[in-house]
Amino acid sequence: MAVELARYIEWFLTSSQAEAEAENNLMTPVSLTVADRIRTIVLEQMTCDGQLLTDLVRHQKYNEEELLKTWKLPVQIVSPLIVVIILLLVCYAVAQRIRYFRMLNRDNWKIDFFEIDLVIPKKRRCTENSAANTDKGGSSSPENYPGRWNIHAVVAKSLSIANIFHVNWKVKQVLMRMHEEIEHDNIARFFGISLHNDTVYLVEQYCANGTLLDFLRDNKYTVNQSFRYVACADIANGMAYLHRQNLIHGNLSIDKCCVDSRWTIKIVDWEYTALYEFVRKADRNRSQATKQKSVLHFLCNKGSQSFRHLAPEIRKDGQVAEPTRAGDVYSFGVIIGDLFFNMPSQEQNQNTVGISEDEMPTKARQIMELACHETAIKRPTFEQLEKSMHSATGSGQMNFLDRCVSW
Repeated sequence: MAVELARYIEWFLTSSQAEAEAENNLMTPVSLTVADRIRTIVLEQMTCDGQLLTDLVRHQKYNEEELLKTWKLPVQIVSPLIVVIILLLVCYAVAQRIRYFRMLNRDNWKIDFFEIDLVIPKKRRCTENSAANTDKGGSSSPENYPGRWNIHAVVAKSLSIANIFHVNWKVKQVLMRMHEEIEHDNIARFFGISLHNDTVYLVEQYCANGTLLDFLRDNKYTVNQSFRYVACADIANGMAYLHRQNLIHGNLSIDKCCVDSRWTIKIVDWEYTALYEFVRKADRNRSQATKQKSVLHFLCNKGSQSFRHLAPEIRKDGQVAEPTRAGDVYSFGVIIGDLFFNMPSQEQNQNTVGISEDEMPTKARQIMELACHETAIKRPTFEQLEKSMHSATGSGQMNFLDRCVSW
């Protein structure tokens, strides 16, 4: 305490801060003459345990300076290292950014149409050949035909986006992300975009076994309740992945669920909503009325497809609103009904009832009713739906391929 008192007196006599504090409190600071006398008569004469306080103060200050030296050296050594590491991280970030922009400029998602080795079915070759002979250019424009590109089995699907090759950076980012990052067991892979005879094609993974309905109609496979539950679980698994990637299918139906050559269920045409949405917003040449139309206006009007698979809040008053996550869940509920209740035979169309509603399993009906709830916010997520489907089979996390092999 004596040393602290001495140091306080010394601070009060010599510090500019003490002088400022005195002036702030309307007091007169101690003059230099008085300060010298206090230091000579008081401070230098004060003792503690027989030792002069001034010596004790000097000893304490010395110890403090030595203590500061113990951490100054490590700081002096580590600080440059930290600066170097930060600079390296900044350089790495800049290099990655440059690499990213170079990838955008390379347009890896562009595919030369003539690099795709299309396989035209025999029954349609005569039609294609005759069309080719009448064409002055000597070429035809097959649509939705399977083929091979590099080592991949692909299918080229026509798109009604004429200006996809003249897009801005945001659309390029979407295309590159779908090409580079989106990959899942239950999602058909997106390979890129191709152009032929002024027609834009979406090049996607080909599913050799056709749609899920076509696969289940085959007499080779026993289609029981457990089989259908596993199929629904795989569809829910793929949709859960898309939603985690902030992608909405928007046009999910039983026709969009296919089976590849390895007997794996793949959700197809998931790219359409993202492509139409971004291109529509980026296209400044289109009229405002066209921009205000829902993406589903372009998707659902491509063919004779009905709006049965769309949620009621999306298809109000004969118009279609923007697709939503809850809308995808509703569409999944319709798929459950198609597999368990509206399962048609080869001679029947999709709107023909294959079994009576009373024969539909209670568990499947409950899940379908939850997914098709009138209130969108009360519908479950795809993660919850997948768990419900797997729990209904009572055989653990078995996927569609495992179920096929087990029979």
